[in-house]
Amino acid sequence: MSSHMTRVLLAVIAIFTLAVPSFAKDKDLVLEQFLRGTLHAEGQFRNSWTGQVRDVTVVMRGKWDNAQRILTLDEDITYSDGEKGKVVWIFTKNEDGSYLASRDGTPATVSKDQGAIILRYVASFGGVGLDFVDRLELTDEKTILNTATVNFLGIIPVGSVTLTIRKNGN
Repeated sequence: MSSHMTRVLLAVIAIFTLAVPSFAKDKDLVLEQFLRGTLHAEGQFRNSWTGQVRDVTVVMRGKWDNAQRILTLDEDITYSDGEKGKVVWIFTKNEDGSYLASRDGTPATVSKDQGAIILRYVASFGGVGLDFVDRLELTDEKTILNTATVNFLGIIPVGSVTLTIRKNGN
């Protein structure tokens, strides 16, 4: 193939790639639609200081109360070393489509960014408050990619989390 033909082919591929938006860019994540029923998540926590990786699995049960406009998300968390945890999220949907949220009774801020949901909150581990910024983004109609940064005092990196959340066909 000539170099001219190669450049033309690469240009066509680049144009096609830019012209066909990804699923996530086309579709906004609507929490109460996606997070209903039982979901499963798998992923990892990576320690920024040691590089140690800890696998994590989560079973989530989401219940939407349409009258109250409240989504309750109950999470059972299991780490690869056997440690277990439980978290309960409460999302209240406002008339304008925005959300109020809390994690185990602690307020979280919720914003949107190009179809993704961004959660900012403080979680306590061993009495130490860690700052989380989670990004939840649809990758297809049955999958959310949840990536998070974890910091101490808002500026000292502690770790990162990557979770893939999957619906069970409900």
